[in-house]
Amino acid sequence: MRPLWTCPACGAKFVSANMWHSCGRFRIGDLFANSDPRIVRLYRRFRRMVEACGPVIVIPQKTRLVFMVRMRFAGVYPRRSSLRVGLMLTRALPEDPRLEKIERFGRSSIGHYFRIEREDELDRSMRQWVREAYDRGCQKHLAASRPARRVVRRKGTLG
Repeated sequence: MRPLWTCPACGAKFVSANMWHSCGRFRIGDLFANSDPRIVRLYRRFRRMVEACGPVIVIPQKTRLVFMVRMRFAGVYPRRSSLRVGLMLTRALPEDPRLEKIERFGRSSIGHYFRIEREDELDRSMRQWVREAYDRGCQKHLAASRPARRVVRRKGTLG
């Protein structure tokens, strides 16, 4: 895979050059300044769930915090009394009471936004979806969609 492009102004990394973003330096604590302490605990639990998938880059932004491998695949939007969790998947998930919105960004990019208010909502299903989003962040979906290279052997040749 190609190396990531780095924004010369802020150092943010992207899969392709000149992707839209707002340059800036933000702190995680500032994002949770108006949130109930319970929401900070939910965030920490979600972060552990994400980090259990493998190496990840955590990027605080102005209104959210995103998780990235090669691509951004998950995000959290702190609210006063809930945590909005976003996951980027290659398929639409079935109905779920936590699911607030599904947004399509092209053929294989489907954003899912969940409202999380309690620790028990960060359950086995959410762990599976996080793992699926992490794999998308690694761009495994692109390797799976590439056709296999065919090796043609000619009569009378070795190999």
